[in-house]
Amino acid sequence: MSARRVQLSLRVAGVCSLAALSSCSLSVSEEDELGDQYAAAIQVQLPILDDSAANVWLSRLGTRLTTVADDAQRDWHFYLVDDSTVNAFAVPGGHIFVHRGLILRAGNQAELAGVLGHEVAHVTLRHSVDQIRSRTRTGVFVTIICAVVNLCSSTAAQIAIDVGGKALFAKYSRDDEAQADSAAVGYLFAAGIDPRGIPSMFKRLADERLADPTALDEWFGSHPLEESRVARTNELISTIGPSRLESLASDDPSFGAFKEAVKGLGTIR
Repeated sequence: MSARRVQLSLRVAGVCSLAALSSCSLSVSEEDELGDQYAAAIQVQLPILDDSAANVWLSRLGTRLTTVADDAQRDWHFYLVDDSTVNAFAVPGGHIFVHRGLILRAGNQAELAGVLGHEVAHVTLRHSVDQIRSRTRTGVFVTIICAVVNLCSSTAAQIAIDVGGKALFAKYSRDDEAQADSAAVGYLFAAGIDPRGIPSMFKRLADERLADPTALDEWFGSHPLEESRVARTNELISTIGPSRLESLASDDPSFGAFKEAVKGLGTIR
C-alpha cells in the first residue's frame, strides 16, 4: 500500500475520527482520491461491460456534460453495468456507473443525458461524498475503508461494495435531488442538449412504476421522485424560452445505434 493511500485513510478514518467525520472537511483532491479507490473496488464487484464502441459513445456524451459542469477538472469515467434494472449512481472523483436497464428505458439522447447530468451534479455539488459522511453513523464507512485500502477481509470488502453501490449510497435528500436537477438543467443547456429530457425521463419512470410498483425499486430507493420535483424542473426549464429550447438537440441518430448495441451486450441480469 502506498504511503499516500495510508495517509489518506488515516486522515479520513483516524485524524478525522469516525465519530466526527460528518464535520470533517476533505479537500477536493482527497475526496477524489478516496472516490478513485472506492470506484476501483466497485469495478471488481460489478459486472462492467467492456465494449469499446459503447463505452466511447457513453463517455463522449458524459464528457460533453462534464466539460461545462466541472470547474475542478476531474478525470471523469463512465461505466456500463451489465444489469437490467434501472439505476445509475455517482462516486466521488468523477465516476458514474450506469445500468444498461436504464439506457434501454431512455427514449432519446436527451433523456439519458438528463440522468448523466443529474449524477454528474451529485459529484460536482459534493453530494456523493456527503453520503459517505452520513453513512458513518451506521459504521458502513469502516467497511468502505477496508475495501479501498485492503486492510480487511475480502468478505468485508464484498459487503462494503454491494451491487449498485447500495452499501454506500442511501436515498438522497429532497434538497440534494432538487439541487442536482437544477444543475443538470444548466449542464444540458450549456452542452446544447434539450433539458426537457430530464422531466421526460422522470415521467417515463414514474409511469412504469404506476404500471408495476416494484419494477423500479432500485432506482426509486436512491432517487426520490415527487410531482413537485417534476413541476420544479419544468418551471426552471420554462425560463429558458421556447425559441432557445427549440434550438437544442433532443436526440442524435447515433443514440439508436448505441442503444441497440447495449441491448445486445452481455447477459441480462
